[in-house]
Amino acid sequence: MPRPTIFDPVRKKRIVLTPEEEVRQFVIRFLQENCGVPLGYIGSELPVKLYQRDLRCDLAVRNKRGEAVMLIECKRPSVPLGEKVLEQVLRYDMLRRERFIVITNGLEFRCWERCEIAEENEEKTVRWREWERYPTWEELNLS
Repeated sequence: MPRPTIFDPVRKKRIVLTPEEEVRQFVIRFLQENCGVPLGYIGSELPVKLYQRDLRCDLAVRNKRGEAVMLIECKRPSVPLGEKVLEQVLRYDMLRRERFIVITNGLEFRCWERCEIAEENEEKTVRWREWERYPTWEELNLS
């Protein structure tokens, strides 16, 4: 018996509808309809190579200048948004360095903005400020 599928407007093809894919498609629609992000600025299943491992980031958003500004890790609704999920998206961010990171299971989400703080020895320390909501398209395009 064939598994149900859904059309992914980002990848422009039908995808098997797993619980995680359902969350990913919900987030894509939410970004478009509630945050004003144009579909062409959303990427899905982006490859990330970390320590000889091939990984995939669920969603990423670019701004008008083409700069990556947000990483989103989607989990199935039964997965709690704990430290393991946060550590996963932070590993992806080690290479990509987006301004925002988001984790979601479709039922809840957590969003953080990168705030780099200069230290006395000129090295930068990264701090994260948690947001109560997703940033809007306008906020994603601020310098």
